[in-house]
This record gives sequence, structure tokens and C-alpha cells, in this order.
Amino acid sequence: MSPDMLTRCFRAEESRARYWTQQAVELCSEIEDESLNELIPQLEEAQRVLDRDRRIIVIGGDKCGKSSLLAAVAGYPLIATVPLEEDYVCWRYRSQDGDVTASKFIPLENLEGLELVDTRSCADEAVAATVRRLIKGADVVIAVADGRSPEASPVWALLAELPEKQRSACLVAVTFTDRLVADAALALKESLREFCRERVGVPLPLYFVSPDKGSEANETFTLRVQEALAEPCGVRTAIRHLVECGKEIVRKQGSVLGARDRVARTDSGFLAGIEQEIDYFLVRQRDSLKGCVENYAEAGMRAVPTTVSKLCKTLGWFLSPVTLLRMELLGTGTEKFYYRTLRHEILTQQEASDTNFVLSCMRHWQSVRPRMKKTLECEIGEFPEAALAGDLRELRVRMGRELYKPFREMKLRTAYNKVFGTHVGWMAVGILLICFFLFIAGVLGVLGLDFFALASVAAAALVWVLGSVAHLLAVRDMRREVVVLSLSLHDLLRNTVGEAVEALLVSRVAAYRRLYTAPREKVARHEASLLPLQQRQKEINMQLNAAAPRI
Repeated sequence: MSPDMLTRCFRAEESRARYWTQQAVELCSEIEDESLNELIPQLEEAQRVLDRDRRIIVIGGDKCGKSSLLAAVAGYPLIATVPLEEDYVCWRYRSQDGDVTASKFIPLENLEGLELVDTRSCADEAVAATVRRLIKGADVVIAVADGRSPEASPVWALLAELPEKQRSACLVAVTFTDRLVADAALALKESLREFCRERVGVPLPLYFVSPDKGSEANETFTLRVQEALAEPCGVRTAIRHLVECGKEIVRKQGSVLGARDRVARTDSGFLAGIEQEIDYFLVRQRDSLKGCVENYAEAGMRAVPTTVSKLCKTLGWFLSPVTLLRMELLGTGTEKFYYRTLRHEILTQQEASDTNFVLSCMRHWQSVRPRMKKTLECEIGEFPEAALAGDLRELRVRMGRELYKPFREMKLRTAYNKVFGTHVGWMAVGILLICFFLFIAGVLGVLGLDFFALASVAAAALVWVLGSVAHLLAVRDMRREVVVLSLSLHDLLRNTVGEAVEALLVSRVAAYRRLYTAPREKVARHEASLLPLQQRQKEINMQLNAAAPRI
């Protein structure tokens, strides 16, 4: 490349820094530690600073040679021939940010990643305001002063406003000095240094240039612009900052992996201790098993009066065809009502017990979480109450199904049907007699034999009254037999409830134990992947350290 050809430079170092810092970010996701995520935004910001186009802005008065000097520095003569219709024009190889406002494009690949900003005369206040905005994002500021009257240039006021850090990347180019005699040019440089110190506050590097001629001074100035692109706010500094951000992440990764290594080497059974605490949960649950079973068995006793009351309402107080029709399905209905009443009462009590169990598990989880974080460097997160509650809900449904087991073994439905079936015959006969007498009364009434018709109605009424009395006696007997059958279920129900409750207690402790499956797997995964992660962390750290001296 010709020495007067400008370029962004440091491409290899930039690619290397970007690659290894990205490797450091990817390693963070594999290490799975929240503290590492706090450093990533800083690195991403450093990446954005590095990726942006580096801006070189040329400022000066009217017809002082700004465009010609920029064309000479860029090695693209067309810049000097394009008139400025706006306050400025931005010359670029391609647009990286999508903003093509006031942009023109140069087909020189060596200028990729650069913005060359040519401005109109800063003597115009509107242009000066625009220049102040553009200078804030500039990496190199080239202030052009006409050598025939440099003190009158409008650039001095703008340079005096520059931040101290940006002044080190500011170059003053004095043009048209070739029209001065040698002694006058030498005196001009000395006077301008003093003038610059007075107006700007610091001496800025001065260069006598002749951009319209391919002189040695022009090449020297281009090289100086190239150096200014690197320091102190340019590409080299951006790469250095990106590498430092990457090294900071790598240092934090080393700290996290070192802590995990110490845990892997010195773990004295922390997870085994947690398992013992959960086993203690099960011991306490089994201690309360006997009282719980007795309470649930008594629920079966309490369900009997409710079932009998429902039965009496269904049978009614009088003999009727509706009662006769219900007798066929009464055994199934009674058994189902008894089972549902029993299940509702037991599961309601079990739900309250499960709620207390969830609260106990939550308190235990909250005590384990900081210990897990401190001892194993593993964050288990918030207590998964919804997941545990869902498991307990399924266990209660399973327990409800188990409660039907004694009903099925005792064949309670069949026994109920036998009780009700013994009364179906005489009820049917009574209903038929009533219907027969009413039919005879109707026929006699049609024939005009009113006396005999009334006698038949009276006979029907008598049968109904006698049948209703018999019905009440039958209801009393059926209720007594239903109570006896239901109470005979008590011992079998006690055994079934005991088995179901014990299974539920064991299962719900197991459900809580399963919540630690993910943390256990996470710790095991950390131990299994520790060596590969340490090797990658060391390699990334070595590559970033190797990159730093070359920047």
C-alpha cells in the first residue's frame, strides 16, 4: 500500500480480539453462573465502540484547501471536485449503521470502516454548530488554516472547546505556505505555536502541507493522520479496551471455576446432609400416620348419617310409583353417595395437610438455598411451589381412587341392592292393587254405579294408606340395615386408608425430594465439566494476554 493511502489499520488484531472475547462470552453460558452476566454488557459496549466507523473530520475557513487536503489524505481526488451543497458530506466505503444521510461512497476497500467528513466554512455559525456536533464523535480532527492569514481562521474557537483527551488526536494543517518565502514560513511556524498555545491552551502539532502537490510533506501528514487514528481515542485504544473487558470476564470465570474446584475437592457430604434432612421429613410424617388414619376412619363413620339421611329423602314418606322405580337404582346411588361423601371429607382434610406440608418444604428450601449457594456455588432459584402443589394434587386424586377399594372388595353395592330388593315385591303388589281399584272405580262410574265406584276408590285409598304405613316401616328397616352394612365397612376402610395415607406421605416426601434433582444434576454436571471448562478458560486467558502486547 502506498504511504499516502489511508486505512483503518489493526485489522488482524481487531479480529483476534473480537474472536477471543466472543469465546469468553460463550464460556459464560457454559459455566452457568449469574455473576458472570453482570460483566457482559460492558464487553458488548466495548464491542460496539470498536465496530463503529472511525471518523476523520476536516474543518476550516472558506477556500483554505479542506477538500483538497482530504482528497490527498484519502488518495481519492474526486473528493476535491465535489461541491458541498449541505453543511457537510460524509465519504464512506459502505454504510455499517444504515444511515446514509449526507453520505457519498468511495470505491476504495482500504477505506472500509472509516468516515471522512468534509465540511463547509466554519465561519458560518450554522455550519459551526453542525461541526460541534460532529466533532463529538470524531477520532481525528484536522483543522485547516490558510497560511497567508492563519490567525483569522475560525478553527481556533472550535479547537478551544475540544475535551483535553480529544485534543491529542487533533492536527493543525497549514496550507498555502509554499507561497511564502522560506524565512517567513519558519517565523510563521514559531508564531503559530505561540498563538495556538494562547488560543487553545495547549500546543497542537502543526504541519505545513501542499495537498494539491504530491510532496513529501503530504505523505508525512498522511502517516500522522494514520497514527492519530490509533491513539488515544482510536482503533488501538478500542481494541485494548475490548481485550481488557474480555480479560476481566476471564478473571471472574477463573474465580468461579476455582471455587467449584475447591467444592469438588472438599465437599464433605453436603448433598447427603440435605437428603438426611428430607428423610427426617418422612420420619415426622410417619409419626403422625396413626392419628391421621384414625381421623380418616372416623370420617367414614361420620359419612354414614349423611348417607342415611339422603336415603330417607330419596325414599320419601309415602308409597308411590316413583319410589318403586327408584328402588332399582337405589343400591348404586347409595353406594356412590356414601363413597363421594367419604372421599370429599377425607380429601378436604388431606388438602389442608398438604398445604401445611408445602409451607414446611418452602421454609426448608429457603434455608437450603443460601447454604447451597455458599457451599456448592449452585443457585437453585425460588421455591417451585406450583410444581410441588401439582404433584400433591395428583397424589390426592390417586388416593381418592384407592378409597373405593373397600367398597369394591366388600361388594357394598350388591349388599345394598339385596336390602332394597326385598321390598320391591310387596310395593309392586300394593301399587297394582291401587291401580286395579282405581280402574274398577272408573268403569263403575261410567256405568252409573256411583256407590260401587266410591267403594272401589275407598278400597284403593285403604290400600295406599296401608302401603304407606308399610313403606314407613320398610324405610326404618332399610335404614337400619344400611347403617349396619356401612359400619361393617369400618375395619376394611381403616386398613385401606392406612395404606393409602402411608403411600401418599411417602410419595409427597419423594415429590419434594425430586425438586432437588435439577440442583443435584447441576452440581454433578459442574463436576463432570469442570476440567474442560478450566482448560478453555486458561486457553482464552492465554490468548487475550498474548493479544494485549501486540495492540
